Amino acid sequence: MSIARRLIASSGGGEVEPFKFQLTLSSGQTYGLPLFSVAGTQPNIIVDWGDSSESTVTNVNDANRFHTYTSGGTYTVSIIGSLPGFRVDNDTYKLLYSAILDWGNVGLRSLNFYGCVNITSIPSATNGLSRVTQWNNTFRGTSITSIPSGLFAFSTSAYEFVDTFSFTKITSVPNNLFDNNTGVSSFASTFNACTSLVTVPNELFRYNTIVINFSSTFRNNRALTNIPTFQYNQNVSIFLNVFNMSSTNNGSSNWGTVEALWSRNPEPLGVNAFNNCTGATNFSSIPINWK
Repeated sequence: MSIARRLIASSGGGEVEPFKFQLTLSSGQTYGLPLFSVAGTQPNIIVDWGDSSESTVTNVNDANRFHTYTSGGTYTVSIIGSLPGFRVDNDTYKLLYSAILDWGNVGLRSLNFYGCVNITSIPSATNGLSRVTQWNNTFRGTSITSIPSGLFAFSTSAYEFVDTFSFTKITSVPNNLFDNNTGVSSFASTFNACTSLVTVPNELFRYNTIVINFSSTFRNNRALTNIPTFQYNQNVSIFLNVFNMSSTNNGSSNWGTVEALWSRNPEPLGVNAFNNCTGATNFSSIPINWK
């Protein structure tokens, strides 16, 4: 019976929903799973390597997390069981990942595909993402061009989105992306260096009322033709570099008058927040330390 059809013991029972991704390797190449424990919880998984072989892995240092492929090609890796942490973190195997196929339902709490430049798309959200609390570096440095609507809808306990999409090729941000993530404290560098990003929803952060950090959130997004409002985010203490641009060749001439974030009391940290945003209608009135 294939791994995708197995039944596992759980409080609700039911059919397995494996976490699946693709690898493209050369003959004789070895791959290692990027496993992490979360809050002391170790992985306890069965891995179908996609070449008619399987392994059981019960901790992050288990030798069974490595697998060597006899023949070159593209393989679908399927994982069932309990997988709290899966973080590539720009590691040795980052170039082997060619696709994320399914989030599955394996108890993911922390995951990233940081540095996986051959990944070009993201699957739609499932309730298998409901336990993810940190979306840090998740898609950083991948080649994705779009974000699925409702990607974080199930992640209602998420509190950090640091570098989530930085250095990607996204061109827009879907409406209501963070509406269900009301406990977020940091959007630091979430879209940093997304140089192809053109539009974002005006009320992107409407329901993120306890955020304190917007450091570098849209830094060097030179193609941006509009920027979101921060009127609902009154607890912010850091706007450092939020719209810092590397040159005056940017879309700020389309922004009109930017919010006077520097007028808040107490004044947030805003060094270089509007650096090189000379096209803003009120650029001349922005305090020197904010630009």
